[in-house]
Amino acid sequence: MPIKFLTCNQPAPETGKKVAIVGSGPAGLAAASVLRCLGHKVDVFDRLPEPGGMLMFTIPEFRIPKKDVRESIKAIAGIGVSFYTDTEAGRDLKVEELLEDYDAVVISTGTWKGRSLGIPGENKGRVYNALDWIYHFMSYKLGYASSPPPPLEGRVGIVGAGLTAVDVAELAVHEYGAKPILLYRRPMSVAPAKHMLKHLEELGVQFIENVVPVEVVGGDSISGLKLARVKPTTSRTAATEVIPGSEFVIELDSLVAAVGLQPTPPPGLQSLGVELNRDGSIKVDENFMTSVKGLFAAGDVAHGPSNIGLAMRSGRLAAQKVSEWLLRTGK
Repeated sequence: MPIKFLTCNQPAPETGKKVAIVGSGPAGLAAASVLRCLGHKVDVFDRLPEPGGMLMFTIPEFRIPKKDVRESIKAIAGIGVSFYTDTEAGRDLKVEELLEDYDAVVISTGTWKGRSLGIPGENKGRVYNALDWIYHFMSYKLGYASSPPPPLEGRVGIVGAGLTAVDVAELAVHEYGAKPILLYRRPMSVAPAKHMLKHLEELGVQFIENVVPVEVVGGDSISGLKLARVKPTTSRTAATEVIPGSEFVIELDSLVAAVGLQPTPPPGLQSLGVELNRDGSIKVDENFMTSVKGLFAAGDVAHGPSNIGLAMRSGRLAAQKVSEWLLRTGK
């Protein structure tokens, strides 16, 4: 089903209020649509060369057709939402300046930093972070990168079993004829992407469950990965326990770490008085407002990594709260 951001046929009468949205991923686009439909002027800023965020730049075409995303963005532009791309908060614009120029500002910059494995040898050649690799791949496919990413050929180890890990595995098969191996620290039956396992098996993807990476083996580049077995758990929240003496090595041609994402708020927010949570996400109240008056946050940058639907829901709810605040305060 195509993703649709537009929530009205035409905007309500103009309120005279201006809202800036920083980040044009699912949350930012959803918020922009609601706010414009409610009659506010909306400007969306994004550091990438076109709107869409991860929908455009980290999710393969076979998962989400880019034509559909562009058409949905065009629809909200058609009701008056303005987009400013190649414009990065902290580099090209400052949040404090936006707060002066707009009646409200919504931060929706998502989770654009991949977590590392934190093991020896992780900096060897042919070891990649999943987010970095797939962003490079999609940027090249969209015509924004001049060269493709390093190919994932031969035996490709992928640490993780979420949707990004699945996307990398499928791309490795389709694009390079690789033989991916998903390495997961729990039983595959509780993996985030467990609904994709049958499809992956049909593609020839292998699974090694109940293991954790210990060390990347090789000289300047990877030749293998040392793993340790862990006691099986029945949920994704249970602690894992390594089985002593269970280490073994598998041969690999490359390794991709797909072990989660971290929130990426614009730099300098804390100097404005914005509070962050322990995981780096922006702390907001029940109205999605930060500790700075008029500054709101929505989507994964506020509640941590989620999915497209939850990010869009967050953006829409935040937009309603922003509108209520604007009309109530009369700023």
